[in-house]
Amino acid sequence: MGDGHGMPSAISRGMKLNRMNAPRGAPLSPGALALALCLGLGSTTALAAADEPPVAKGTVLVEGPIDTLNIPGTAKRISCEGPFCLWLVVEELGPCFYGLCTNKFMVLSDLEGKFMGASRSLDSWTESTPRFIDAEHVEVVSRNTNYPFTAVDDGLDPTQVSRTVLKVSRDGTRFTQAPSLTPTWTKPGSRRMGSSVAPKPPEPRVVSAELLARARALCPTDVTFNPVDYACGDGTCLLLLTESEPKSGPDAGREEATAKPTFEVEGPFCSVMVKGEDVELASLGGDATSVRVTPTGYAFSGPVGMRGSTEVMEWVSRARPGYMSFSDTEGVVVNGSNPYPVRFAESAKAALALAPTVQAFTLAHVTWGLADWKGPTDLAFAWRLARVGEALALIAEVHDDKVVPLGKGTGLHSDHLELTFPRPSVSPSHTIKVGVLLTAGGKVEARDWTGEANPVLPSIQGTWRKRPHGYEVSLTLPLAALGVEKSARASYFSLAVSDADARGKQETLMGHDGELRFWTEYPPSIAEYRGSSPWPWN
Repeated sequence: MGDGHGMPSAISRGMKLNRMNAPRGAPLSPGALALALCLGLGSTTALAAADEPPVAKGTVLVEGPIDTLNIPGTAKRISCEGPFCLWLVVEELGPCFYGLCTNKFMVLSDLEGKFMGASRSLDSWTESTPRFIDAEHVEVVSRNTNYPFTAVDDGLDPTQVSRTVLKVSRDGTRFTQAPSLTPTWTKPGSRRMGSSVAPKPPEPRVVSAELLARARALCPTDVTFNPVDYACGDGTCLLLLTESEPKSGPDAGREEATAKPTFEVEGPFCSVMVKGEDVELASLGGDATSVRVTPTGYAFSGPVGMRGSTEVMEWVSRARPGYMSFSDTEGVVVNGSNPYPVRFAESAKAALALAPTVQAFTLAHVTWGLADWKGPTDLAFAWRLARVGEALALIAEVHDDKVVPLGKGTGLHSDHLELTFPRPSVSPSHTIKVGVLLTAGGKVEARDWTGEANPVLPSIQGTWRKRPHGYEVSLTLPLAALGVEKSARASYFSLAVSDADARGKQETLMGHDGELRFWTEYPPSIAEYRGSSPWPWN
């Protein structure tokens, strides 16, 4: 996300890096220590990373409270496989530092609980789930939504998911890195979330005395506001003012947008939109205490982080005044759908080309039947969704080592898709659940699984076909059939894939749930965004 969308502020980012790079028990850098003590944020122990094992080799682990090498903690046995057992050891650090209150470890013991020596620290900032794949391999799946830092809304789901595979030595004394394959999709995205194509910066502008007077007349009168930046694009201009001292010299009021580097200005702020002869107050800045001005955007920051720390609240476009600064969606691959921007075009092909791809390939997305899930080759999938007229176009690619189409019965125990949408308030059911079944001849059959009757939904049409790694489904979903209003700004949505490697037995469900956002254009205007989400950091 160009210009650093969604990243922690400089202060919080520095804290995190110091903690992650320092060995456990090592002294803090003078800067980190001084910062911690100055802010009065509690124990500084949490800044130290946890690299060495939490207990001595040969220690017999028992579930419950234990004494680690440094501080008290707890131990929990996760599972046993072959000659070894996998444990989670958590050290309690006492008073928290910026939300980090523990050190977490994955350790290996024999079947009697004796620690064998293999140990790996887990990132305490993320949700990490370790488990045995088999007697010789352990996987660690980490899921991070940027907590405890504020996740800036850039239009896409911020969830990061990673999968690490470790090989267990024969004597149980160490873990070593093993290959961990990520599925490749037939129509892969060209970029991962976090990258974008930067628009051309606007040309520099001069703030006239008349415009400055009109802008000041709209701003609060208890502060003398002076121009900071004036940028125009698509016939609209944005003038940003602050209480700081005005510029002086021959270039006063002139912003060298194409040459001047990024700079930061303190608030309070006032901003106005200028279109032709019209000048009106813009709802920017709000509770922001500072703004970072880049060639293409404004990053407003305020006290929205942990313990009132300053973090970026939202990004607004400078290249296109009056609009939000969101990530591009075309070719992007993400790990969740909260939110999911629904792109639109005249044809399904064109609309789906703009849509971001949402993937699921780890246990973080398995919602049911984890014990039967063997890994990404057993079940993984990716999907894209877009709007064409009054219908949604959906394409889902499923990796499945054994495809089981519809046989007899309701189809629950065959390979299928499950879609859930909210019902209108007048409906007795709050949601509608649609089962999409793989029938003969490459056709799909959609059924209403909300109640017991399971009627066919003929208005939902689609096809399916086998692929080298599984199958692919293409669907056309009329909004009316789903109960989604034509003017809806947002809608709950969930998509799950069900795996049945043997007909007659549903084994695993893997999926996403989140919110579809139906912007009239993407990125949305500030006015449309404000009307949909008045608090963008929620």
